Amino acid sequence: MIKKDIKTLSEYGVEYIRVFPNWRDFQPVMPVMKEFGMHALYCLEGERKPENPYYLDEVMLDRFGSFLDICKKYGIKVIVGLITGYMSGRLYVPSALYGKNVITDPTAQYFEQLFIKGFVERFKEREIIYAWDLGNECNSMGDADRINAANWSAMMGNAIKAEDPTRGIISGMHGLGVDRGDGSWWITDQAMHTDMLTTHPYPYWSRHTDVDDVMSIRATMHATAETKLYAEIGNKPCMAEETGTMGPMICSNENAANFIRTNMFSLWSNDATGLMWWCAHEQTMLSAYPYSENMVELELGMLDKDHNPKPVIKEMKKFSEFLKTIDFELSEAQKDAVCLLTHGQDQWGVGYMTHILMRQAGLNCKFAFVDGGIPESPLYLLPSVNGHLIMNKKNYEDLRSKVYAGADLYISMDNGVLAEFESFTGLKPIDSSKHRENGNVMMDGVTIDFFRDRNFIMESAGAEVLAYDNNNNPAISVNKYGKGRVFYVNFPLESNMIGEADAPDKNRAVIYKKLFAEYIEKLPMRVDNDNVVATYHPTESGFIVVLINHSSKEQNLKLTISDNYNLDKVYYGSEEKIKAFDACVLELKI
Repeated sequence: MIKKDIKTLSEYGVEYIRVFPNWRDFQPVMPVMKEFGMHALYCLEGERKPENPYYLDEVMLDRFGSFLDICKKYGIKVIVGLITGYMSGRLYVPSALYGKNVITDPTAQYFEQLFIKGFVERFKEREIIYAWDLGNECNSMGDADRINAANWSAMMGNAIKAEDPTRGIISGMHGLGVDRGDGSWWITDQAMHTDMLTTHPYPYWSRHTDVDDVMSIRATMHATAETKLYAEIGNKPCMAEETGTMGPMICSNENAANFIRTNMFSLWSNDATGLMWWCAHEQTMLSAYPYSENMVELELGMLDKDHNPKPVIKEMKKFSEFLKTIDFELSEAQKDAVCLLTHGQDQWGVGYMTHILMRQAGLNCKFAFVDGGIPESPLYLLPSVNGHLIMNKKNYEDLRSKVYAGADLYISMDNGVLAEFESFTGLKPIDSSKHRENGNVMMDGVTIDFFRDRNFIMESAGAEVLAYDNNNNPAISVNKYGKGRVFYVNFPLESNMIGEADAPDKNRAVIYKKLFAEYIEKLPMRVDNDNVVATYHPTESGFIVVLINHSSKEQNLKLTISDNYNLDKVYYGSEEKIKAFDACVLELKI
């Protein structure tokens, strides 16, 4: 049966798989107790004496070796999730560790390191193993503060490297945060102790994603936005290690294929290192918990229970075949701006919405967190600034000096406080109050509704007011600051969108298009369509351009190519129209 599984996957172009040696089965260590409940020794389940110093089951190790032989036969490389103590809502820990926090408990750490040492030592010579993964979503195995979470990652990573310094370590974590306001498992800590970060972006499970349909622009941009966030904040490669639409009750199999096609092109063109679907096969025949209880986990495979291919794996094969037809490696996508995420805000939500707006405007931004300093850029965004601990004084002064020297800065205001505000923005605050206020503003003939929880009443102190709100309060302005400019939006454009249904379809990108028009004009090619986004990849003689339609309708393309370039070749699709949830790959040359 396993041979058939792997053979079928290989026939449909699958080149890499993640596998999970169940911790409980591979290291079935149990305690033996003596009088008064005192601990006597450890053995394997069934009171078997361990056959190696790592408490690993030799039968299970032999089986894993046979599995690797099968993968080698069919040319599928393997990523091994070493500490698979959690999956699909269930813990799989040895009985010796029942009731312990396996992240912070020293006994658990002892056996985890033994597991890694013994397992890696046994299989490190097997070339079919591509990389070691810390484990499947290990940040769900137990509570930990930031220090303990970082220490656990360092401990496990060091244990792997001690046995096998030749392979990369993949994080395997999901739901990482940017700073203390977003949990204990931080992007930067994982980046410090692993070689590749991972996202697990599902519309059904992830924050801020399921507000709209699975086949919405919000959901189909999710994996790319989150993977970019991890890679650029962590300064490490990142892959969408698992994703999916969670079965035919949530999204049809046909739309699941549309979903994966859009995401394959989007992640490929936005510098991700890979994409994997969760998972290979159905779980409808499994009877153990959680599959006996959790119905959303049962129909997630690329193959059905009879090994018939679902539309999603057919799309993956098509994409794999497309990659084999091209004669270039896609270079890093051009970045036009830096989105600075700050303290006090929902960094993921604000960054996610900023990504969508920038893509709809035709631009591409790089994420940075202000604690890491202010990278060089001609254009900065401080979206939906909130609170009074936004960034430290040094970084704020550095940002202002970069603007004074000629950079442009966009600020949108939530409930934030910025020092020397008037001289910086050219606006004078008259009064403010903290209450929910609904309003609207018109920009280029489009009415944009907004709300804000703090109402800042302003007047111009030198800024040019580009638009007033319905209460005649400056809403959008620009101020000359040295050689640079400060664009100011007096409401939290991005955070307004986080929980609002269909927010990306309400023309809010018109604000970015108006304010950043000079940057849009400099692009090698412009696309006048909010549903179609483009990335530009420099070559020696021009650009490879990847255009993606994030809508359910075929889109006619209105391409405006710069006078400096000519359309030389179309590698995929058509330059005149793009089918629903499809792409066009073309080359511009000087």
